[in-house]
Amino acid sequence: MSDANELARQFARTLTELQRTWDVQYVPSGTMPGESPRAPADPPQPAAAPAPSPTATPAPGPSARSPVTPEATPAKAPSASTKKALRAQAQTWSPATKLEYLRRKNVGDCKRCPLSRSRTNIVFGVGNPEARLMFVGEAPGADEDRQGEPFVGRAGQRLTQWIEALGMTREQVYIANVLKCRPPGNRDPRPEEIAKCSPFLQAQIRAINPAVIVALGRHAGQLLSRRDEMTLRSMRSSRLVYDAGKDADGEPIRIPLMVTYHPAWVLRQEGSGRGPDPDGMVLGDLRKALAIAYPDRATS
Repeated sequence: MSDANELARQFARTLTELQRTWDVQYVPSGTMPGESPRAPADPPQPAAAPAPSPTATPAPGPSARSPVTPEATPAKAPSASTKKALRAQAQTWSPATKLEYLRRKNVGDCKRCPLSRSRTNIVFGVGNPEARLMFVGEAPGADEDRQGEPFVGRAGQRLTQWIEALGMTREQVYIANVLKCRPPGNRDPRPEEIAKCSPFLQAQIRAINPAVIVALGRHAGQLLSRRDEMTLRSMRSSRLVYDAGKDADGEPIRIPLMVTYHPAWVLRQEGSGRGPDPDGMVLGDLRKALAIAYPDRATS
């Protein structure tokens, strides 16, 4: 337990350091969609990076990467004025365009941390880009790593059952993880991995701008709430918000955050005969989240 608490404290310290840099640009360089009538629909990738697959992003083979000659000139970082112009233009994009460009241009064939060496696929996210209800887990598992989609294994099947119990489908919500690559052996994420990967989740949330976020499990709850001292039980009973920074007018973006049990934990508890029904507790939490997302919808 002490090790887990220390890991949670490291998460919080890492997040504090990231607060100044989490406003991730959707495009670091290149022409933006819609910039001019002559602009291509899909702006060119930087010279040193291969174009990722439109779905999953496996490590490319030797033939997929163009050789870099000694005479090649590295791409210049955009100036401050260019960054400002790119950010202003990104404000005009639809959520779907923002997510697709984030996936292809910013995440790409990410090699920012050692997890890239052991993954099969990057697990970006799936669902409705304009969802009012967003689910965030901790990291992909073996099934997710293999298929490139979050929550598709046994835990994912249970999550789907919960969503359907709310009268919704997976296509109506958005599902993502803090980490986009599977940690070996499904171990807990490390602070340095969180530091490299969590800005992508921040950008996903800003693009979607959901009415409420559901954090699945203690690690995701502590990360999003930045309350590393809280237990999952206390987070479930608290009114929490996710601070997404500021909008284009400088106004703070604070999204209601509901924390509940991870479906993998619920599966482990079934048949134990200990405590209250975990499925019932989760569905109670999710109905509260649904009431926030759709205040005019009956949840009984």
